Amino acid sequence: MKIFLTLLLSASLFSVVVLGQGNEYYRMEGRVVDSLNQPIPYANVLLKDTTTQDIKSFAVTDAAGRFKLTVQTGISVELRASFVGYVPFVKHIITDPERIQDIIIPLSQDHGMMDEVQVVKEMPVTLSGDTLIYKTEAFTKGNERKLEDVLKKLPGVEVDEDGSVSVQGKKVDNLLVEGKKFFDGDSKMAVKNLPAKAIDRVQVLKGYHENSALKNVSTNEQIAMNITLKEDQKAMVFGDVTLGAGLRESYTAHANAFYYSEDLSINAILDANNVGEQAFNFNDYQRMKQAQNPWGIQAGALKIEEREDRSAIPQKDKTQVQELASNFGGLNINYQPSSKWQHQAYLIGSTANVLEQQSQQRRFLSEDAPEEENSTSQQNQDYGSVMGQYQLDFLASPFSNWQYKSQWLGSQNSANRFSLSNWAGGQESTINSENEEWSWNQQLNYYTQINPNHLISIENQFLWRNSQGVNAWDLQYGLETEADSSIIRLEDSQQDIKTLQSELHYYWVWNRKNHLDVSLSYQNRISSLNRNLENEEGESLEDFRIGMERSFSNFAAGLQWKSRVESFLFLPGVSYFYLNDQRNSIRGEENLEGNAQQFVLPNFRIKYDINSVQGLNFVFQQQVRSPQSEWLTEAFQLRNYQNIVMGNAALRPAFYNSLQLNYHFFNLFNGMNAFLFASFNKVQHSFQEATNFNGLVNNSNLINSEDPQYDFNYNGKIDKRFKTLRLTFESNGLYQSYVNQLNEVALKNEQWNQNHSLAFQTNIGKHITSSLKYGLQLTEYENGANSNQFNLQSIKNRWEADWKDNFEMNFDVEYQLYDGTNTKSDWWLANVELSYDWKEKPWRFDLQVFNIFDTKSISRDYLSEYFVSTYQNFIQGRRALFSVNYNF
Repeated sequence: MKIFLTLLLSASLFSVVVLGQGNEYYRMEGRVVDSLNQPIPYANVLLKDTTTQDIKSFAVTDAAGRFKLTVQTGISVELRASFVGYVPFVKHIITDPERIQDIIIPLSQDHGMMDEVQVVKEMPVTLSGDTLIYKTEAFTKGNERKLEDVLKKLPGVEVDEDGSVSVQGKKVDNLLVEGKKFFDGDSKMAVKNLPAKAIDRVQVLKGYHENSALKNVSTNEQIAMNITLKEDQKAMVFGDVTLGAGLRESYTAHANAFYYSEDLSINAILDANNVGEQAFNFNDYQRMKQAQNPWGIQAGALKIEEREDRSAIPQKDKTQVQELASNFGGLNINYQPSSKWQHQAYLIGSTANVLEQQSQQRRFLSEDAPEEENSTSQQNQDYGSVMGQYQLDFLASPFSNWQYKSQWLGSQNSANRFSLSNWAGGQESTINSENEEWSWNQQLNYYTQINPNHLISIENQFLWRNSQGVNAWDLQYGLETEADSSIIRLEDSQQDIKTLQSELHYYWVWNRKNHLDVSLSYQNRISSLNRNLENEEGESLEDFRIGMERSFSNFAAGLQWKSRVESFLFLPGVSYFYLNDQRNSIRGEENLEGNAQQFVLPNFRIKYDINSVQGLNFVFQQQVRSPQSEWLTEAFQLRNYQNIVMGNAALRPAFYNSLQLNYHFFNLFNGMNAFLFASFNKVQHSFQEATNFNGLVNNSNLINSEDPQYDFNYNGKIDKRFKTLRLTFESNGLYQSYVNQLNEVALKNEQWNQNHSLAFQTNIGKHITSSLKYGLQLTEYENGANSNQFNLQSIKNRWEADWKDNFEMNFDVEYQLYDGTNTKSDWWLANVELSYDWKEKPWRFDLQVFNIFDTKSISRDYLSEYFVSTYQNFIQGRRALFSVNYNF
């Protein structure tokens, strides 16, 4: 079988590189100009088959008016060029292999409105001010299922595996349908669910701001995408339903329903399956929850470290767990009864059950550390979460508006984990845990324009968050501390946080190129934390007991100047902070560094538009991060059966100096898209751990490092099209350097993580698309005299084919080779999908097979400053599903 797949991958590589380029092509290059011989950017140029009326090749001119077209020889085509306000150009051409260059297409102005409307109607791409408009039917074949399939065929638009959308290398921040937010603007919810048949046009809105009054003074340049629907899909319900079942009691069910009218829109999504296909995953949850977090005072220059909520949604997918069953339901409503009032609301609920099983080999780096540990573990987890939002916008006048927003969230998680270790003759531990969290966030905002040169925004927020958890431990041996060696049986914790904050911005617009932003901010955060651990006799362990009341308040003032000088945009600024941190603990700890602190933090940003296709963005910012409450109490904190951490009341805030550089390049003429993001952080007083091994347990103390921590990361991509071949190179990396203490010895730690990939994609004929991707992950870790590294190589081949307008096949196979510290292994992952679309009827039939080769497990390494772990994760086995889809 492996020999067969090796031959298949080799044949794919041959097809991608050779077959995709082997046909004879007619190539045309030229420019579109006006009557004064000046270039016309964003003009549409296309070659249209005179027999089938299909668009064979399409281009949009760049800033110099240039275009490039490629089409197979031997067909009769029309060369067409058009732009709003100009008479369309049409010329009949017989294609031949000879390449034609430097064709000049002159367009003359047309002052007739009827002609202009007709040109806009026919143009595949239109630029109107800051809005780029795609006519989708010019790029699609009619077999697309969802919005995601449509967007992938639009020039300059990309959709990644997680549903994030980017246009010309820039991420889309909000996604709208008919001008209304789709589940608070979340792109994945739309691209994975909105039916392709309903889409008429895609509009890209540059310089988007939810509040139009602040659009010209905002320093955040956002991009929004608006989906307009076909007229016959409005004022009626449309959507689809899918039901499926298969081997190993597999099942899937998915339903979408949509309704759009002039003043009301309703979207409903339901999903349930046990094949590991999450309709709402952890990244989606974090993205939508972000709106519930307090927005950053002074653009995020001050931050309080908080524990992340990881109890609501599974963090792992079907390639990391043995079983994953999930259920999801979502409802989104937009209602606009008049031009002054608008109501927006959504409600999302999800549940999941996950079974994990893994074996682990752990090797400790310290010479004084215990022997190598071998362990196995199994964990069963149940997740549940609900989140919702209501937003009311009131336009009091053309120059002022109010906004009220209420958001709520609740989550619950229960888990049972059993592990068996070879330590001490066989250490067994069982943990049963129950965790709950809820939060309620309210915002009241007011925006007004006193006159065109003076604007004011006032934003207020109150967030109430509560979390509680219970862990029941069944340990075979005790966890020894300096004062206690009891066997821990029960851990009970509760945290309550109330945050009130307000921010006032006054914008003074001097002229079109210069304005000043003066801001005042106040934040008050009151929190309580209680935690108690009991031994097997039910006695409280004082070493671990936490009880703290904390009041953290700050006042801030800021200045931000915005100035445009030709192609440069300058944004210098400075913020002043006055902090007061009061703590009251049952242990009597005091703020050893004093209650009040003051900071002055500058920031600076430069944006340089090199030309119309490329630009640079440079950012310098300083940030203060305060430690979370549980770190500030001098009590032991239990992480697992072999790790105890002691808090430190003397912890100081960490101080960040950050540099960021962002470069983007996009050129429709030569089919090239590139971007690079790089950032560098120098962290003073970073939060670290001083660790000592004591038999089976490592005891750590939280400290501020006296040595600076350095972080560097980058993310880059180059995408280039050659005729029918597409070449993509991606690379990202993270380097970290810091000093920690291990057995009272200071050790320098350096970690370098890299991910690189090279992909080829081509169309073979009209009905087959093939892609081949090579990936390489490298991890290197140095801890004093210890050095470890591992790599993971992968080759992935994907085929997409359709024939007779009814049948489709998608097949992907991936080979991964893992070379770890103590082990080497390889495995295959493959999936296939066959579809039949009944064109005369609203039915589609699918046969899907996941993990064709029934791979049982995959391997991974985890490196830290204390140990190297090699994991063998057991994954979901082969699943086959037959499903029926009905469109309405």
